[in-house]
Amino acid sequence: MESNLTNLTNHIKDQCENPTGLYAYACFYYGVHDYLSVILCCFGIPANIVNIIILTRKSMRTPINIILTGIAVSDMLTMLSYLVYAIHFRIVYGINDEHGKYTYGWSMFLAFHICLTLTTYTISIWLGVCMSVVRYMYISTLGNRPPGTDDRRSCILVVVVFLLSIIAYTPQYAFMSVHPVSPNSTEVYRIKSIDIRSKDRSPLETAFVWIFIVVGKWIPSILIIVFGILLVCTLHKSKKRTEKLKGAQTKARLKQHTRTTVMLLVIILMYIISELPQTVVLVEGVASDDFLNYILLGDTIDMVCLINNSVNIILYCAMSKQFRDMLWASLCCIFHISDPKKYRSVQTTITNASP
Repeated sequence: MESNLTNLTNHIKDQCENPTGLYAYACFYYGVHDYLSVILCCFGIPANIVNIIILTRKSMRTPINIILTGIAVSDMLTMLSYLVYAIHFRIVYGINDEHGKYTYGWSMFLAFHICLTLTTYTISIWLGVCMSVVRYMYISTLGNRPPGTDDRRSCILVVVVFLLSIIAYTPQYAFMSVHPVSPNSTEVYRIKSIDIRSKDRSPLETAFVWIFIVVGKWIPSILIIVFGILLVCTLHKSKKRTEKLKGAQTKARLKQHTRTTVMLLVIILMYIISELPQTVVLVEGVASDDFLNYILLGDTIDMVCLINNSVNIILYCAMSKQFRDMLWASLCCIFHISDPKKYRSVQTTITNASP
């Protein structure tokens, strides 16, 4: 997710008086995006904090939940940065380059915001890939935890994804700089960074552009689609195989596994919906050297990403009884709500439903 403000501002100023086609949509949505994004961030930030608190409880710690915790941390950081960006650059100052908008401090923040959101979204999509792989391995081994997927190794996996994503974007950090618009001005600053739209990139800049597209877009998109399909196929086979077995306990376990896997498939689908369209538009821009569509759809792309960053708590509450019970138990403790029977049932829950 990148800041599309500067490029979109120029197009809006030139085209929004009598817009047509995609311009008409971009001009309309530009007016509502800022407030929608702030509302979504104000919901998503505390929602991800709740996810982190619940998923890190001792009885909730499983390899999948550890990965989901890493996703929640990444999503929360994205939304924290975007909230500040949207309020200052979009709501307070809008499309006008007024005094105070691009001071040195705020320009430094904008550079930080661009680097952070690039990194955290890459972390999030790759953790989504890891989640689909771990769940596929679990279903493939008939619900037995496969070797190499214990809690400790899952923690290491999350840390490695964070570190590798940071390393992959080191060229972006190195090229990013803030400088005054003119030698005699110390009031307005601009950011200098790698411009994927430029035809005059250095070999190193070109290499980074393709790292961004291939490592941050293509590969994770393909992998998460492939393992999502494999999950569906394996779940179907597992269900048919288990139906031949007798026993209420076996059927109950299958139902629990199915519910967990379906929840993860919905999360995977959200990644595909948010990632695939922007990957196609970005690749089209690089291939044709025409980034107009990418610029005009920038706010929409950002909004889809923000929705993906914030809706997981709704999925957990809707599809995971264990998450709901633990959330209720936590609320009972915080607000001193007396429900001892419910609380004891949560405390004694055995978490063998998912790895």
